[in-house]
Amino acid sequence: MKRDIQSLGGKTFDVLVIGGGITGACIAHDAALRGLAVALVEKGDFGGFTSSASSKLLHGGIRYLPKAQLWKIRESAREQAILQHVAPHLTQWVPFLIPTRKEAVMQGALALKAAMHIYRGICAGLTGLIRDSGKRPPRARFYQPGELFRRVPFLQGIGGITGAQELWESHMYSSERMVLAFVKTAVHNGAAAANYAEVVELLREGSRVTGALVKDVLTGTSFPVRAALVINAAGPYVQAVNRSVPALHLKKEITGFSRGVHLVARQVEDRYALALTTRQKTEGLITRGGRHFFIIPWRNRSLIGTTNVPFSGSPDDIRVSEKDIEEFLEEINRSVPGLNLARSDVFYAFTGLYPLISRKIKKDTYQGTGDYQIIDHARSDAIDGIVTALGAKYTTARLVAEKTVNLAAGKLPAPSSPCRTVEVRLSEGDIDDLEKFRRRCLEKYSSRLDQDVISHLIRYHGAESDHVVETGLHRNMLTRLHPAAFTLEVEVYLAVAEEMAQTLEDVVFRRTGLGTTGHPGQEALVRSAEIMGDLLGWDAQERERQIAAVNERYRYRSG
Repeated sequence: MKRDIQSLGGKTFDVLVIGGGITGACIAHDAALRGLAVALVEKGDFGGFTSSASSKLLHGGIRYLPKAQLWKIRESAREQAILQHVAPHLTQWVPFLIPTRKEAVMQGALALKAAMHIYRGICAGLTGLIRDSGKRPPRARFYQPGELFRRVPFLQGIGGITGAQELWESHMYSSERMVLAFVKTAVHNGAAAANYAEVVELLREGSRVTGALVKDVLTGTSFPVRAALVINAAGPYVQAVNRSVPALHLKKEITGFSRGVHLVARQVEDRYALALTTRQKTEGLITRGGRHFFIIPWRNRSLIGTTNVPFSGSPDDIRVSEKDIEEFLEEINRSVPGLNLARSDVFYAFTGLYPLISRKIKKDTYQGTGDYQIIDHARSDAIDGIVTALGAKYTTARLVAEKTVNLAAGKLPAPSSPCRTVEVRLSEGDIDDLEKFRRRCLEKYSSRLDQDVISHLIRYHGAESDHVVETGLHRNMLTRLHPAAFTLEVEVYLAVAEEMAQTLEDVVFRRTGLGTTGHPGQEALVRSAEIMGDLLGWDAQERERQIAAVNERYRYRSG
């Protein structure tokens, strides 16, 4: 996958997708798989904004039960199952524990057991979509207090707990690599893609959008990209992109954003994820008394999220502050007495935006709806040649893409095939039996690589693990970047040579995840910058600038 940005201006595409987050990546993948000529542009790096700033969960939809949105439960659970099939290497099942309490009926064991019974009924038959039986979730159970406290002792500090219901949810090892896997597969099927390609404005001829003026962020040059249909999937930026054609409107306008902060902290529990209740409210017909936050075991750390803070500024200005970290730690420690998480226990923090459509934004209430929007502007605004797709959840991005491309295909003169993204695996996910594949890799490479490194390569590169190791052998780059890290030098090389990485941040936070569990150490950054610099022609000053930009990610604002 090469970044040949100038080739985007040399032809007229069937579809131009704006936005390289999970929604845009899924749309490009779906359209390319149907045989359409596809261009994909992203103003930053693929999966570098909202899609990277989450709890990395593929939710099964139980959160919609209190709102009685039964159709959304099955929709989410179906998409969760599909992603186990198309990207088996990037997903794993994690047992969540949801404590029950005696203070209120809806927090009690009977209510939660009944909810799980209803949930299982709604989701019946969906595991059949997962062809690899080893990737199917175990059956959930209920834990009585004695066994619960033996397994997770610090829960005794909460008080009033009468047990816990287990719920198996799907968790991604890397949400950024999931986005990249969709982009790489789209390119493999003929799509043209470019990161650091920002849409300056939509191009218009009369009442029809004909493409977009795109700026190469790395060089500053601009050029037109023409397409029969433009699909705006720019996430928090959809309204900003559409603003160049004033007649374009969403069905439900974005009224603001909720900013969620996640902490990567010392591992407080290595087997179970915990769904714990805060004092913040949540909207619903029936609720369990407050908004949940999660403590999830992830890469030998605890991934804890998320907060819910109204945000009204520019998405470009979003950053984590020390105040964010301290306030969230206070909320966590107040909810779980005895956990005693300190600021020194936090290795990394990140934040993302969630678009809101509520008329009144409430500071103490979670107002996320999970509703996506697909707008045919020819029908709604009398502007042809453009569709807007605003996804709401990572889990349902593939479905949003299917519906969007179905709409697009009906508008295009070019013939296309039906959607195949339910059955066809991603290029890196083309593995029939993940456990068998893992055993083969361990047997093949254990004389050269540590077991934890091999496991890391499978989780990040899936079916392309052999290619990674063979390239490393050929280039003598099977050395770890840091003794405590699993990332190899060859992964940095391939990130540039074959995965369109343009900055050190692309490599450290998205292609390898080297820096997402905490600062990887200056030695690893220097060596990564050396490898990238040799490929991209960086001089000593540019290498230092790239390292400084990564270090800045670990400095949090005081306010």
